Amino acid sequence: MKKILYKLVAVIIAVLLLPFILTLVFSNKKSHYFLETMDFHIYYEKDGIRQKLDFDEYLIGVVAANMPAGYHIEALKAQAVISRTYALYNVSLLSEENPNKKEFTASELGLSYIDLDEMKRYWGSDNYVSYFTKLENCVHGTQNEVLIYENNLILPVFFGTGTGHTRNAKEAWGIDIPYLKTVSSKQDVTSIHYLKITEYDTGILIGILKQVYPSINISEDSFFKEISIAERDSTGYVLKVTIDDLTISGEEFAASLGLNSNHFYIEDYEGKARIICTGVGHGVGLSQYGANAMAKEGYSYSEILSHYYSGVKLTTLDK
Repeated sequence: MKKILYKLVAVIIAVLLLPFILTLVFSNKKSHYFLETMDFHIYYEKDGIRQKLDFDEYLIGVVAANMPAGYHIEALKAQAVISRTYALYNVSLLSEENPNKKEFTASELGLSYIDLDEMKRYWGSDNYVSYFTKLENCVHGTQNEVLIYENNLILPVFFGTGTGHTRNAKEAWGIDIPYLKTVSSKQDVTSIHYLKITEYDTGILIGILKQVYPSINISEDSFFKEISIAERDSTGYVLKVTIDDLTISGEEFAASLGLNSNHFYIEDYEGKARIICTGVGHGVGLSQYGANAMAKEGYSYSEILSHYYSGVKLTTLDK
């Protein structure tokens, strides 16, 4: 139970820090200037060994860690551009803070990364060569391409599966980011991960919540009177939940229960608490499932990126 609690607390901290981090990033114009140089090195640390990575090698590992390799090649190309932009955005940000910094760890650049051994375990030996070649072609096929908005590298956030529309960053995080607006992503509702229904005995659910929020005073008899969704955004994501006299964010509540997203409903189902959750992730930026669906419909990676990131330009960096 303690291990589970520690994991939940870690997730909650990450969720709570995201708006704070975004505020810092977007309050400082220098932090997202267009990167003028690619003169830096990336290192990956594992089992006490520090390995230097070629940038393309790093990008292959990032795409492998963040999107299913079985997705359409145009969706994977979109993810490659996102990964490159995301990494260089953070290189630019960290370089502004420390102009002499030329070495970065994979973890500093903000995206999950897996190495070749992890790819082999994840994909299996039968798929490893074909999947690796596929991702390599996606990275090389978008060589040096990044997304910019008004000549600044963007922060291209993404998520797994949406609920029919993406979210506006202003509503989600309280920060007006011009390229992160609400757009249609109607294909998401066909995902096998779109809907998840979980039922709890109210006593068990109260016990879980009290582990995270010990100050709440709520009983099984009063459960459905003492817990309520206080606020949603225009796309239905929960912004605030009230438990007893405590008000918490929808993201924090979702993280405390391990829900796939903060787009959820709570209902009394034959005396049990039934939580109906749709979508996977925060809902802002590019929907990976939606991108794959668009690719299957014949859209190119550049069209996919233009759809999910409003007003951006796809451009090529001089290395």
